[in-house]
Formats: sequence, structure tokens, C-alpha cells
Amino acid sequence: MEVEPIRDKKDIKRFYNQLLENSTPREAELFLIGCNLALRAGDLLKLKFSDMTGTHCEIVEQKTKKRKVFPINDNVKAGVKRLKEYYSTCKPWKNKEFNPVYLFQATSNRVYHLQPQPICIQWVSERFKLTAKQLGFTVNINTHTMRKTFGYHAYENKRDIHYLQALFNHSSSRITLRYIGVTKTEIEKMYFDEALDIA
Repeated sequence: MEVEPIRDKKDIKRFYNQLLENSTPREAELFLIGCNLALRAGDLLKLKFSDMTGTHCEIVEQKTKKRKVFPINDNVKAGVKRLKEYYSTCKPWKNKEFNPVYLFQATSNRVYHLQPQPICIQWVSERFKLTAKQLGFTVNINTHTMRKTFGYHAYENKRDIHYLQALFNHSSSRITLRYIGVTKTEIEKMYFDEALDIA
């Protein structure tokens, strides 16, 4: 089943709040930041606090190996601030100091003896699927949902599909439309919404 964006803005807030209440602020802020940066999950999880100190962030995308520079908007800055506040009270281990390096730092016992590392994609996907189930969502939600949600709402706000194509690094606008979940039904709806009353 195809992964979908969250199309209703109220549902985006519900999803965030559900993560906040039933998971941790780390997962909630991951969702918020992910929906604002539109990065692939692998790139998102590798973000460090040191990457988020200026007005822009620079990464090398895992999939494409291309350099990507993007601005850090106020929603992302607020999410990073909330993460710092959460981690300042987080004591995952009794005998070891916790100094987060990554925005989405792993805190389980399995990483106790390891160098700092981010949570894994599988964990995030499981949390997102559970949250979608708790909310009664009938669409397929996983880590791609954040990126697709960004694209879908940018397109709904009349952003040029070619800009989105460039942002997602897609080879055609048709791929971008399919990726962000613009369906045949929505395209057909344009015949009614944009009908020209000439006579």
C-alpha cells in the first residue's frame, strides 16, 4: 500500500499531539521538524545539534550523495529548542551522563556502551504506524509521510510543482505529483473547480 501524506492540517496537529502524549517529545519534534524540512528520514535522523546553529543547514544526502543546503525556519528552531529542554531533563541511564549529539538521540540500553547515535528508521516507522492506528487513520503512514506531507501542502498552497520537483530532486513533475499523493480524483476535480462559465 502506497505511503500517504496527511492531507488535513487538523490531522497533522492531532498526529503531533498524539506523539507528544503517547510517545516522547523526541518523536513528536521529529515529526514536526520532518514535516518542515522535507528530508528523507535517513538524512533527518543524522542531523546534529551542531548542524542547527545558523540560519541554514548543509548535508550530503545519503541517497543521491548530493550536497543540499536549506534554511532553518522558525518552526524548526522552536522544535530544536524544545528538544534541548526535553534532553536536559532526560536521564536514560543511572551510571552514565547523557549528552545528546543528535537531534533524535537514541537512549535505549542497547546504545549504552556505544558512541552517541540517532534512533533508527524502523523505530520511527513503528511509532508512526502505532500513532496512526491510535488516531484511526485509514491511510498508510510511515517515515516518508513527513516529506510527502510537506510537498502535498506546499502544492495545495499553489507552490509551483517544478519548485517542488527541484526540492525533492525528482527527474519529472509527474513523479513529484505521484509522490506527494495528488491523485487522479483530485486532478479530475479541477474540471469542476476551474470550470469557465462563459455562456
